Amino acid sequence: MSEQVVEQFVDRIDAVFLPVKNLQDSLVWYQNMFGFGLRWSNERMAGLAIAPNCGFHLVQISDFEPISTYTPFNFVVKDVEEVRARLERNGVTVSEIRNGEPKRFDLTDNNGNMISVIQL
Repeated sequence: MSEQVVEQFVDRIDAVFLPVKNLQDSLVWYQNMFGFGLRWSNERMAGLAIAPNCGFHLVQISDFEPISTYTPFNFVVKDVEEVRARLERNGVTVSEIRNGEPKRFDLTDNNGNMISVIQL
């Protein structure tokens, strides 16, 4: 059996969909903690503005279980120490900074979801 080589045809990932317990509470939390603007919303989902060509969507799930055993994506920042200190002052649960490539820490959002923050 020979392996067929498939030419890549996907350009990029358009959006991340993060499950949340309560959409309105989560919208307020992400806007207050990170300053993300609202792009659109409906009864179940909302898109937040982070950067061009980067979709970050919150999705209310009826049988919600937090993503607490791994981080499904990273937020990229310029100064990881400053961001960690700011989040900690705002009562966000954050891990210690892990030095290395990249320098990073994890946070837990208001739903119990873990997210990594990295400095590039």
